[in-house]
Amino acid sequence: MKTIKAVEPELFRKHQSTLKDTSYNDAGTEHMTDSSLPVIDFDAVKSEYIRPYHCSPVPKSNDALLHYGDEYLFIEFKDGNMKNEIHGVRRKIFESLLLFCDITDTTISFSRKHVSYMLVYNQERSKQYIQKILSADEVQDSPAIGSLIRALGKEAKKNVDYFGLRRQFKDIYFKEVYSCERSEFPYWRERLWGDAESSGLK
Repeated sequence: MKTIKAVEPELFRKHQSTLKDTSYNDAGTEHMTDSSLPVIDFDAVKSEYIRPYHCSPVPKSNDALLHYGDEYLFIEFKDGNMKNEIHGVRRKIFESLLLFCDITDTTISFSRKHVSYMLVYNQERSKQYIQKILSADEVQDSPAIGSLIRALGKEAKKNVDYFGLRRQFKDIYFKEVYSCERSEFPYWRERLWGDAESSGLK
């Protein structure tokens, strides 16, 4: 971005973290990635932002925000069963985008050109839910079908949209939307912003 919108707000600079730290699973006591890539802890940003307002319930927020060059990328890590998580994921997207636009003094006209979103999920804990989605789409029920579809997607350099997030949010709110199985996160991370990780730049 060649405009004032590219200047990172002070609230973002105050809450620097790493992908590893923002991927910590509060319930499961483990991290979903070991990457040391610098990111903004958007949960911490949300907590400071809402402090003067004493609201209840408090807004939900995505885990991390990557700022690299002309682009931003929200990242949400979900280690539980997506059947139970998907409604909360959608709420986090909307409420995080509202906070982002206010903090950066932008609108969704900006976000649809410069902001993307990635969900990183645990396929093992969502296996039955994914199979149900595949069956609803009249895909043969098979333990390997999900892996095959993701493999074909990688070969085609496309990302599988199991949970309908791309259909709902791409173009109207975000530039791109990705859903990434935990074990495949290194592949998509390298493909999408490997140069940022190797250089340590935001």
